[in-house]
Amino acid sequence: MRRDLCYFYPIPVQPVFDAFVQAARQKFGKNCKIDAYKMLSFGLDYSFRYNMNGGSLTIHFMPYNNGTAIDMHYTVVQAFGARYQKHADDVLIFVNAALGAQAQPINISINEFLAYETGVPSAPLNAAPQPQQVAQPVQQTAQSAPQAKFCMNCGAPIAPNTAFCTNCGKKLNG
Repeated sequence: MRRDLCYFYPIPVQPVFDAFVQAARQKFGKNCKIDAYKMLSFGLDYSFRYNMNGGSLTIHFMPYNNGTAIDMHYTVVQAFGARYQKHADDVLIFVNAALGAQAQPINISINEFLAYETGVPSAPLNAAPQPQQVAQPVQQTAQSAPQAKFCMNCGAPIAPNTAFCTNCGKKLNG
């Protein structure tokens, strides 16, 4: 069984990638196969908690709309009932805490991630890849700017008080 779960962080690729590597090593005790800032992969053990008989998780990373899109690509030895979302939620809890940001679900094709990794465009990406940036610590002040919001469907930035995404047309909640 294969399952892809995609998320967006309004943070550059490098710190997002580093947080996922840290989660794999500290939370799950896994050594990872790494293609720096593009992909990491590790094995999944037999687990009652997630109803998985083994398999692997490959996480793809891609610059996207001034942030980072990730694809959590599960390949699991379990015909029915595998709890992909529960496993992803446990990984994201650790990563969100490390980054101080919440992952936002988005819909992106795995083909866009693979095209980015190989450098061979299969379809236009929603945003041109950004140069790698080193995250600088941000000091919070009482007058800090409000955090940007993004469409949960396509990851596009959303202007305040907008009812529909200007990129994909999806109705926005609140």
